[in-house]
Amino acid sequence: MNKQEFMAQMEQAYDTYAIKPESIFMFKQLQFEFDYDDEARTCTITCPVTEIMYNPSGIVHGGIFTFLADTAMGHLNFRLKEAPYVSLELKTSFFKATKSGKLIATARYKKEGYKISFMEADVRNEEGELLCTTTGTFYRYDK
Repeated sequence: MNKQEFMAQMEQAYDTYAIKPESIFMFKQLQFEFDYDDEARTCTITCPVTEIMYNPSGIVHGGIFTFLADTAMGHLNFRLKEAPYVSLELKTSFFKATKSGKLIATARYKKEGYKISFMEADVRNEEGELLCTTTGTFYRYDK
């Protein structure tokens, strides 16, 4: 990525972000695309791998995988729940590295409760290969 491409992407993210679901600056910067399946009760986020995601080894940083999975799980709650939920705990298991292509995270409920929900999100590449799995515990809070 050259400087002009980077600055254009930053400008696009800045010009279109808002503090609301699907629109925060980081989602815009990482080019997240959200898709929901209300019947299957899933949220899928797709984004391209870009150089800003790399760790010093030149592969996607593990924190990006976890951020993507946490966002998919959180947005599934935003979509289907009547109150906000926050992450209490996350655990990511990594299976394969990547440095190009697309990341596709799909979140689902493992055990859905009123105050606490247990969730899971898989991150795959465009060939469907499993890159990581994140499990999360989410807590309902009242504003």
